[in-house]
Amino acid sequence: MTETAPNWFVGKAAEGPGMGRHVYTTQRFPIFYVQINKCGCTYLRNLLFLLDHDQLHPFSERVHSFDADFTKATMIPDQVLAASHYVFCAVRDPVDRFLSLYFDKLSDPENKRDNWMQKLFIKQAGLVRDDGLSLEEHRQNCLKALDWIDMNLAGKTEAKTNPHWQRQSRILARLTAANPFLLNLDDLSVQLPVILQPIIPDIAEKMDKITDRNESRKPFSRAEMMDEALTAAVGAVYPEDTRLITEVRADWANKGAI
Repeated sequence: MTETAPNWFVGKAAEGPGMGRHVYTTQRFPIFYVQINKCGCTYLRNLLFLLDHDQLHPFSERVHSFDADFTKATMIPDQVLAASHYVFCAVRDPVDRFLSLYFDKLSDPENKRDNWMQKLFIKQAGLVRDDGLSLEEHRQNCLKALDWIDMNLAGKTEAKTNPHWQRQSRILARLTAANPFLLNLDDLSVQLPVILQPIIPDIAEKMDKITDRNESRKPFSRAEMMDEALTAAVGAVYPEDTRLITEVRADWANKGAI
């Protein structure tokens, strides 16, 4: 499918793909969403669809399987993105993001869509996938997964790095010139309207219409899972992301928006 510039864009398109290849936009509004997997992307993609079509996506729980239904900013010039006040990205506490990856993608036997990912971690990281694993068995699985992810991110495995476990800071490095507004996923309902209300006055009401979120089936809570060893392991693999979420929380607190 040939991508075209959104109908709000008037002028000369970029000569080739730039920053926009990493960005989603809409046909109606010049807003730009930088997607980071496991950071509310199912919810936000559904919101983009609603903004363009005034209705929910017919397969809202599986929007990522219908990428052709969404508008990429591929041919939007970098200077347009850099000048925009509506480039945004949701970021997440790396502990919560990793646990979401583990429980949603890696350890859930009922998840057939990500069977390839489960097989990869079973074979290369030594994960045990089964119903009824104990708390300690899940912790050991997480430590094995983090050890393998650390090697993968360092280019020491044959498997390619996947956006589901890529560092958030690494993904954002591609969009430095666009200087996206960073939103704490936990406070998205408050923070996103602050950014988009000037261009979409009823954005809060539209956000309320989105009910589908990709929530992991977690047999154990974060408080139960995170002992000293697992906390240290997440921090060792994602130190930049830990600093990032700390800075984002502090920045919004200083703004008085939360």
